[in-house]
Amino acid sequence: MVTINLELEDSLYEDIKKQGIDLQAQFKEFLSDLKDDGYPSISREEAKNRVSEAVREYKSGKMKTVSHEEMWANIDRDIEKKIANNL
Repeated sequence: MVTINLELEDSLYEDIKKQGIDLQAQFKEFLSDLKDDGYPSISREEAKNRVSEAVREYKSGKMKTVSHEEMWANIDRDIEKKIANNL
């Protein structure tokens, strides 16, 4: 295990402590979020473009949609396959 030293202004530390924030837990969560999740990052502009394109496809009727029930059935099938493949 690695120890990380962090320097904070006394007043900032006191404010955090008064709010009852678990600084160590928050910091661990922050560092965990920094790890690569395997998906390439995209810019805000690229994200906006993708959402805009999805909205255009939906409005034009080109997007294939599924019902709520069908979506959950697909998820259940995928889970069953993954479980079967890991046995």
